[in-house]
Amino acid sequence: MTLVSENSGEQKRILILGAGRSSTYLIDYLAKVAPERNWKLIVGDMELAPAQRKTEMYPHVDSILFDVFDQKQREMQINQADVVISMLPAIYHVHVARACMRFSKHLFTASYISSEVRELNIEATRKNLLILMECGLDPGLDHMSAMRIIDRIHEKGGKISLLRSWCGGQISKQNNDNPWKYKFTWNPRNLVVSGQSMVKFLHHGQYKFIPSHQVFARVENVNIKGFGEMEGYGNRDSLNYREAYRVPEVNTLLRGTLRPKGFSEAWQILVRLGLTESVHRIEGSENLTYREWVELFLEEKSELSLAEQVAEYLNVDVNSEAMRKVIWLGLFSDEKIGIANATPAEILQHLLEKKWQLTSEEEDIIAVQHEIEYELNGEHKRLVSSLLVRGEDFIHTAMAKTVGYPLAVAVKLLLEGKITARGVQIPVVKEIYEPVLTELEHLGLVFQEEETTIANSVEA
Repeated sequence: MTLVSENSGEQKRILILGAGRSSTYLIDYLAKVAPERNWKLIVGDMELAPAQRKTEMYPHVDSILFDVFDQKQREMQINQADVVISMLPAIYHVHVARACMRFSKHLFTASYISSEVRELNIEATRKNLLILMECGLDPGLDHMSAMRIIDRIHEKGGKISLLRSWCGGQISKQNNDNPWKYKFTWNPRNLVVSGQSMVKFLHHGQYKFIPSHQVFARVENVNIKGFGEMEGYGNRDSLNYREAYRVPEVNTLLRGTLRPKGFSEAWQILVRLGLTESVHRIEGSENLTYREWVELFLEEKSELSLAEQVAEYLNVDVNSEAMRKVIWLGLFSDEKIGIANATPAEILQHLLEKKWQLTSEEEDIIAVQHEIEYELNGEHKRLVSSLLVRGEDFIHTAMAKTVGYPLAVAVKLLLEGKITARGVQIPVVKEIYEPVLTELEHLGLVFQEEETTIANSVEA
């Protein structure tokens, strides 16, 4: 498939699947540039209302009810498009990707590459198609900003010994007593199951592994330039990025997630109780109260309060800040769960979506920070590159901006013929990351760098 030039007059169709929390800036950006470029934008969602709300100010943009499980509709809509952007949950990308291959359409997502999608690389290359994954925030913006620095150092002849990349957020302005200092600005399920993968990273030249049940117990304080301290924990498999980032010389490599201080200690209580388990279903869960649900995970009842039983069972202080956070969630209440035959993770998500809903007066903040140590001309250098983005309101969040803008800009560049890469890719090649980052800077996403010379690097 060869895309016609921008000025040929042939209308190009962009299909966005999913109109959730992270899609606001993506839709706005493409809706604003579409008319002058003769592009048609279609936004589909499992519920029509969110798609209509995100597009109602753009009469030239269509909103449709889209069911990813309806194969006939899925294939019809994808066949009519030139480029598909999937903002659906990651588990559905492979169905979209296979349809894109069948009908020779480009595909963009903000999610990690799955093994099933990776297997489409040969077919996509043969059909002159681009499947660009990991082009949101984390993964995405973190990749591109790190690669710009890495390539710059390598071009000067430098050797990188340490790379630690952090990304995450919290609520920067809130009007309630939420002790977690955290609310949902992205897909809630992604957080609830975030600790189910083993963490793999490189430390002082040695492979290190953190099993899933210990991820939130192994955190460290991270000082974010211009903001202050947050806490960070390892993010999935950092070892894969030694090759992807083209840093075979690196001795320490870690990609980590940032959360408000104290978050992980409280979340670890939920993990240890078993409330984030996502495989087994609890029959009759709709009839249970949250109190009765938690009691299922404990030993015999005692005269202690439920909070005291949990604290004793896990050997934590019932009066600790972490337990205060857990109690605040309402896990020990007599409120009915109300969802049938659900997994613990689904029940927890259902509760958190009520407790962690961003209000119209609240704002979020996203932080990205790279810590890089390298040797150049006999000197050891330390470079810290930081980005802070503050949300405008509960719809125009910092999360939506940092996820949506990279995707939107990359799609525009493809349709303008400025990205020629094909196959299954992530944005770590200069042809992609340089023009995307340049335009993102015009949109206000500018990294600040601070570099120092250090006496000696323990990584060298």
